[in-house]
Amino acid sequence: MLNRSSDKLNRREMNRISSAVLKIGFLAGCADILIAFVDAWWSYDILPVRVLQFIASGLLGEKAFEQPVGPALLGLAIHFFIAFFWTVLFFVLYGQFKKVVGAPFMQGIVYGLFIWLVMNLLVLPLTHAPGSEFRWFTAIKGTIILIIAIGCPLAYFARSYYLKKETDIYKKQLR
Repeated sequence: MLNRSSDKLNRREMNRISSAVLKIGFLAGCADILIAFVDAWWSYDILPVRVLQFIASGLLGEKAFEQPVGPALLGLAIHFFIAFFWTVLFFVLYGQFKKVVGAPFMQGIVYGLFIWLVMNLLVLPLTHAPGSEFRWFTAIKGTIILIIAIGCPLAYFARSYYLKKETDIYKKQLR
């Protein structure tokens, strides 16, 4: 009997964290891609479909730029897969991460910088995406976008999620 009860609690907790990760990952992914669209258009007069084709070029290479719709949809799917990956990783590491970097705003800055470093120094060089020469301004702008769109929202929502979880545990102990 006790085992079924704990199974229900574990399932309920898994549903709760899965729901939170999906919502927060979607929000962060939307914020990131929208800021990327605006930046590409404002800075380089590049349309959103071209941004998505560039993302797809990581898998398809130059073929991603030959057709507009298919590669753009693939680029959008890849983008959200990556956003959800970073969201899940943050939630998994949050307990330890908050011990090292306490303030949520600082967590957002550190995590956004970490994402930029991993994506630009490890992931992108391994893909088929066209490379470009390093420019400090572009690197700083890209890092700031990741901090604003992904790092800070993840830090804020993860903190809220875990505070609510701790409050719920405390309330159960009082009963």
